[in-house]
Amino acid sequence: MKNTLARRLSALLLLALAAGCNPPKYATYESINKDYTVSVPWGWQVITDQQDNDFSQATFIGPFDPDFYLGAPSLSVRWYKKYRPHRLTDGRLEMYGGPDDFIKQILKQVYGPEYVLLTLDGKVSYDNAKHTEVIPEITLKQSGLKARAFAVESAVPAPEANKWGISADSKTGKAFVLRKHAYVVVPAENGFYVLTYPATERGYENFLDKFAGLMGSFMPLTSGPGGPKMRVPGPR
Repeated sequence: MKNTLARRLSALLLLALAAGCNPPKYATYESINKDYTVSVPWGWQVITDQQDNDFSQATFIGPFDPDFYLGAPSLSVRWYKKYRPHRLTDGRLEMYGGPDDFIKQILKQVYGPEYVLLTLDGKVSYDNAKHTEVIPEITLKQSGLKARAFAVESAVPAPEANKWGISADSKTGKAFVLRKHAYVVVPAENGFYVLTYPATERGYENFLDKFAGLMGSFMPLTSGPGGPKMRVPGPR
């Protein structure tokens, strides 16, 4: 598999003209592949990651916040092409058959076996009558597209070197990270987009409004990098 991984680091201050003493809250970001536009917090940095047209990611990194793991709040937009392997930074490969397969795999492999599935506003997402987890469907504000939205809460041991976003077990005193990660999965013709907000339970509310702005403004122009033009219903 040909790997054309590219990483770019830039400041979002360059995405729009200077606005005097009162800059806007958001800037419009167009992906490097020109396959989508989205509104992101003004002044946040962006790092992009590209692997052919099979996978792409734009990560937007905000100001230091001690409630977040490594002190770095972030939002991201990813593209996955169906049944195309993507190599992770640790060398492992991941591949998904579509949105449902993605959700199933990450719940099991990233957060399992112990996690709590939530709605984006923090309510437990579970059907007591059917004894099954529920992944709610939402309508994105600007595009009118349907998407699957959920959050996952789970705890993992904290690395000794990290000082930020850490909690301590009241009984054992051991440090851990109580993750609270939000996802919005948007189906497309030959793949799907994933909008993410990897927060901690303590810091989740700090930038939830920024994540709402990201998902509400997300506008796919093509079905992934180099894909066919994407028709959208329009604002709702």
